[in-house]
Parts: sequence; structure tokens; C-alpha cells
Amino acid sequence: MFQDLRYAIRTLLKSPGFTLVAVMTLSLGIGMTTAIFSVVDAVLLRPVPFHDMDRLVMVWETDRASGTTHEPASLPDFLDFKERSRSVADFAALIAGEANLNLDNSDPSRVATLNVTERLLPMLGITPAVGRVFTAAEDKPGGGDVVLISEALWQRQFQRDPNIVGKSVRLNDRPRTIVGVVPASADFGILQVLRAADYGQGYAQRDARTTVDAFAPLQGDPQRLPRNTHPLFIIGRLAQGASVESAQQELGAVAAQLEKTFPDDNEARGVAVQGLRDIVFGPIQPALVVLVWAVGLVLLIACVNVAHLLLARGVARVREIAVRSALGAGTARLARQHIVENTLLLFLASALGVLVASIALRVLLVAAPADIPRLADVAIDARVLFVVLSIAVAVGFVFGLIPLWQARRTDLQTVLKAEAGRGATSGRESATARSILMAGEIALAVVLVIGAGLLIKSFWRLQQVNPGFDVQQVVKAEFQLPGSRYPTDFRQFPNFKEILQFNASLLERASALPGVESVAIAGNHPLDAGFTNSFVVIGREAEARDWPEISVRRATPGYFRTLRLPLVRGRLILDSDTTQAAPVVLINEAAVARFFTRQDPIGQRMDIYGTPRTIVGVVADEKIHGLNEAAPVAVYLPMSQAPFSNGTLLVRARGDLVQIASAMRSIFREVDPSLAVFGVEPLRDTLAQSTGEQRFMMLLVGVFAALALVLSLIGIHGVLSYAVLQRRKEIGIRVALGAEPGQVVRVVLGEGMRLTLIGLGVGVGLAILFSRSLASLLFGVTATDLTIFSVVIVLVAAVSMLAMWLPARRAARVDPLVALRHQ
Repeated sequence: MFQDLRYAIRTLLKSPGFTLVAVMTLSLGIGMTTAIFSVVDAVLLRPVPFHDMDRLVMVWETDRASGTTHEPASLPDFLDFKERSRSVADFAALIAGEANLNLDNSDPSRVATLNVTERLLPMLGITPAVGRVFTAAEDKPGGGDVVLISEALWQRQFQRDPNIVGKSVRLNDRPRTIVGVVPASADFGILQVLRAADYGQGYAQRDARTTVDAFAPLQGDPQRLPRNTHPLFIIGRLAQGASVESAQQELGAVAAQLEKTFPDDNEARGVAVQGLRDIVFGPIQPALVVLVWAVGLVLLIACVNVAHLLLARGVARVREIAVRSALGAGTARLARQHIVENTLLLFLASALGVLVASIALRVLLVAAPADIPRLADVAIDARVLFVVLSIAVAVGFVFGLIPLWQARRTDLQTVLKAEAGRGATSGRESATARSILMAGEIALAVVLVIGAGLLIKSFWRLQQVNPGFDVQQVVKAEFQLPGSRYPTDFRQFPNFKEILQFNASLLERASALPGVESVAIAGNHPLDAGFTNSFVVIGREAEARDWPEISVRRATPGYFRTLRLPLVRGRLILDSDTTQAAPVVLINEAAVARFFTRQDPIGQRMDIYGTPRTIVGVVADEKIHGLNEAAPVAVYLPMSQAPFSNGTLLVRARGDLVQIASAMRSIFREVDPSLAVFGVEPLRDTLAQSTGEQRFMMLLVGVFAALALVLSLIGIHGVLSYAVLQRRKEIGIRVALGAEPGQVVRVVLGEGMRLTLIGLGVGVGLAILFSRSLASLLFGVTATDLTIFSVVIVLVAAVSMLAMWLPARRAARVDPLVALRHQ
């Protein structure tokens, strides 16, 4: 065995080109495949840390008037569902929010929160890492100021203090006692749930990498949360024997009864029951399936390339095998020698492949869109690595031992007498096998490159979409004012003096920053959809029954200049539109097209928040739901006439945006040192993040396609180079008999182009099938885009010609005397 190992090392070192190409090719295939399959395994295949997830459902409310099907529910509706349902055995509700976290000896920070009913964590099967869950008494109004913190916050702020239970933190200036720690594995997909909602998405829309750090009791009070307010996300667990369909039928009947009982609050309201697994994993599944197919093709191409190399190398060693056999070596002895050589080769490739997988996985986790759930659980999976290595080992052993099998079938005298040790039979069989592999390699490359081309064109189309506002040289900073110091008594609306004074001070300081051109405060930045509200046009109340809710945007006068949002007609919000002035409102072009198709909106009055407001202007549309969504109907209210506790400071400035962002943080500390500011970044970065999934898929499939092209180029070049070497005597005779160099080139290119055309034909057919799985990921491009298919065919043909050109030139320069003497 040691003798075989020493011989294998010498053999591989004598063929450094073969060894390097084989090891690099296999390691890339093994590494990239392991990385992608590890992500898929952690996200989709590995069991979730919850009790029987397939029985967990989301109970959404629907609105026939607006056509929405994923709305949060009201507290009274939740209580009625809980009391009357039999198909859903257990119910829980939650409200997502954010809070300023204040700790001793540290700056204030912003944390994502969940206010939950006491049944949520037990229903999910989540056990605290430390402490306990909430009690039923703590979930009642006035039940106590307690909180559960996340394991991440426990680690970050308390260094995993084992005595954490009983300590106190301040959330929005309110002291709360810590009663337990929620483990990191307890993420049940809250971000995906929030992003699936028609409104109320909160921090999930602004920053999809947010983790919930504080859980507080919901302490639902119907007086504070009446039936016409819909902030609750409802999760239920199906009863034994119940299904999503039976729960839908039962709760639909309950919703119909509530609509009759409370016509003012529940008119047109229904229920939609949806499996929680479908919400959490459904949106990302098509993208991950595409990546699995793509990386699988890369691994297959890598294996085909190695098969090429092993076949060619094996045929070249048929004479060696024949000599060994003639000297008495048995089949088992020869097989062991080949096994040792292949094992050494595969060991080197596997070791390098693990390193490639580790690096690729780190890059993936950084570049991956935040929509992918359970990213924190992703690591190199030993089972995945074992399967991928098994495939590579199988390919190596099968194609490495084929020449041995061929040699044993061939007469020794024929092999020893044959030119260059090549038996006729083995040569023809190996040539046929290499031709099939070459055509297959081209076909697989075509599939990947077409997929990448479709995604690239889709992303390019998305980037050409006009968002309606200018993000260049604009920085945003978000904040939320705690109610303890900035009260919002709606009996005094809109005279929230503390909030109005804070906004004025912030604008004054921001305007004084060096290089600032304009500043504004908005309720939501232009890529945050915010919330919607019902409204009526005064005098057209009957029509409002069929109208959807309208997106409400609140802004100071500088908003339109800061974002360069064009005025279409009328006027913009002015500094004079204060609490003492007549209430006014702007609408966007989408609202004009939807509600004022045959009349001039200027001067008409809309009732919003129970206040009649005069329409004074029309502005262009903003794509607040993202570049791939149509601009919604929207209204713009003066911030002074509709102040709330949340807001976004927007600054347009010349110069370095990093310095501007730092200065913005400083002015927040000047105005309110205990206030946490968050989401501070250039608006162009926010826009880029909104297309993160499309960019991720384009880059990843593009990398796979480039690898496929390079591997195909190497494979084609290797096959034809070896074919020229094998036919050197034949080519020498042709040249000796008068063949011109151009004729020799045409012979070699003709053989290569024949296989290329076969590969292109098969590849286009497979690509048509493969591209259908991309349809849900494309924007503005069909899955069978003729331009992309045509460009890819030309590109792959050109790459194939490039790979064939060097072997063809080498064949044309064969000296017939040298070739015949060598043979």
C-alpha cells in the first residue's frame, strides 16, 4: 500500500497540469455545492425547534372593500375567534413594535419588541433558556411591568449573567423586571409574518435583519384597542383532526356573524387562514430551489470535466497497464494501484473543497438577502458534505477504473503493438464517451448561462425603474419618541406640543449643518410603506364603500425639495400650514387616476382622521412598496397638522455622507440625549437593500454560470487537445499527402462544432424547462426571452470556438516527419 502511495504521488507530480486542473475543478464543485446545500438544509430541510409546526396557522382578517387579504385583527375580534372556534384549539396574538432601551453606563439603543399574549411561547413549544414565561395574571391590563429578553441581548448587554432574572431595564423610560431569556433558536419567523401583512409591517419592512430583543405581555384592553383598530397578528394551533380548510370555513362563519353584529366596525371584513410554514418558507423556497439546481449543474459540469481528464489519462496509460499485466500483475493489484491514485487525488480535492465551502458560506451569509429565515443556523453540514463527496468519489472511481476494465478486455499483444499503446477498441470507446461528455458539458453550461442572463436582464430592468424620488446625497435617521416625555393625548390632536417642539428643534439644528441643502422630517422615509387609513371625499360618501384605504404620508415642507419629488399641479405644503391654519392635504397622481378621473381634485375636501382637509396640490408618485410594485394611492399631510411619535429626519447635503450621518447623530444627542436614533444611512443604500434578493440571485447564478463557462472551455480544450495528440500520425500523413493547414484546422473545428451544436440544441431545450422555475424571480422579462437565448447561444458558441482554436492550430503545425518518426 505504501509502495502504491509513493508511486501515486510521483505519478501526480509528473503530471502537474492534470493534477492541478482536476483538483481545482473538483474542489470548486464540492465547495460551492456544499455551501449552497448547507443553506438549503438549514432553512428548508432541518426540523424547526417548535412543536408540530405544520399545525400552526396565521389567522388574517380580510377586507372585501379594499381587496386586502392579510390584515391584522382587532382585539375584540381575536377574543371572539378564541371563544367560538373549535377547529383552532389554541390562540395567541402579538403586536410588533420598537422601544428605546436605556441601561446604566451605556448609550440608549433601539430594540425590536413583541407584545404577546401569555399563550404564545407555550403554544410554540418555546422554553426560556433562563427564567420563565409570562403568567395569565401578567397578561391582563395592569398585570405588571415584566419583560423577557432575547439571548442575543443577554449576551450583548449582560454578558450572559446567570443572575439576570429579577434585574430591571427601562423600555421607553418605563422600568421593567426581567423574568426570563428567550433562546436564539426561538425565531418562529416573525419577520416573514410581518412582511406578509398588507400593513403594520413595522421594523420588518425597514430592516429585515432585525432580531426581536424584548418580549412584553400584551395586556389587551378592549377600551384601549377597540374593534375598529387592527394591530394584532393572530397565530393559532389546529385541533386534532382539523385542517386549514376546516378552520377557514369555521372562522369565516364567525367573521360573517361579527359583520352582522357590528356593521359599523366589521363591514366587509372576513378571515383568511394560512399555514405558518407557507408564510415563513414559501416566499424564499423558489429562489433556493433555483440555487440548488444551479449549483447542482456546476457540480455536474465539474464531475464531467474530471471524467474527461481521467478518461484521457487512462487511455494514455493502457500500454502501461498492458505491460504490468504481461509481467504478471493481476486485476486486483492493478485496481488497487488505480484506487490509491484516485483516492489521493480526491483527498486533495476534498480538503481544498472544504476550504472553498467555508469561504463561500461566509460570503453567502454576508451577501444573502435578509428575507431568508434561519440564517443564524446555517453552517457547513457534515451530511451534505458527505453526499457531495460521495458523488465526487463515485465519478472518480468509475471513470478512473474504466481504462483498466477496457485494457483487461483487450488482447495484450494488440495493445503492445498499437501506436502509443492505444488499443483500437479502447480508443474508439473512450472517444465516444468523451464526445458524449463534451456535448453534455456544453448543454449544462447553456442552461446556467441562460438562467444568469435572464436574472441579469431582470435586475437591469428593475434598476431602470424610476422610484419617483432622488436618493443621491440624502441621508436618513429614524427615531421614535417615548410617550412618557412626548405624550400623545388624542383629545388634544394635533396639538402635541412636545412633539412639535422636538421636530422644530431638530430641523433647526439639522439646517445649520455644513453643506446642507435642505432638511425634512417625515413620518416614514420614501421606502417605508408606513400605514394606510380609510377616508372619504366629502360629498361622495356613498362611493367610499368601494374604495381601498389610502397610504398616509406625513411630512414637513422641506420633504419635496429634499427628495426632489415633483409638483404636478397646485401647491406644496407650506410653513404656514400649522395647527392653527386650515387643514390641507396633497394627493399623488395614482390617487387622481383612481378617485378623480373626471374632475379636478384641487379644492375638493377629504375626511381623514375625522377632519375635513382641502386638497391643495398633486405630486408625482413614489414607489413606496419597492421598485417592482406599482405606486399606491397616497395622501400627504403637513407634519404640523398630523404629528405622531415616530419620524425620519432626511438631510440632503454636499460632501461626505459618512460625516453627515455622524453629525446627524450628534444633533439628536443635543436635542434629547436619552433618545435612541436608528436606521442612519444614505438613502441610496436603503434603495439598494430593497432589491437585495434580486441582486443576490443575479450575482450567485452569474458566478455559477461563469464557472460553468470556464469549466466548459477547459473541458472542450482538453478533449480536442487529446484528440489531436491521439491523431498525430493521421494528421502527419494528411499533411505529407498535401493537406493544407486550413484543411487540418477545418477538420478539427468541424469535429468540435458538431459536438457544440448538439450540446447547444440539448441545452436550449433544457433551459426552456429550467427557466420556468425562474418566472417568479423575474421582473419585466419573460422566462423564454428570445434576446437572452440568442445572445447565450452566440456566447457559448464563441467560447467553444475559442477553446477549439488552440488545438486546431496545434494540429495545423504538425511536422509530418516528426510525427511519423515519433510514432
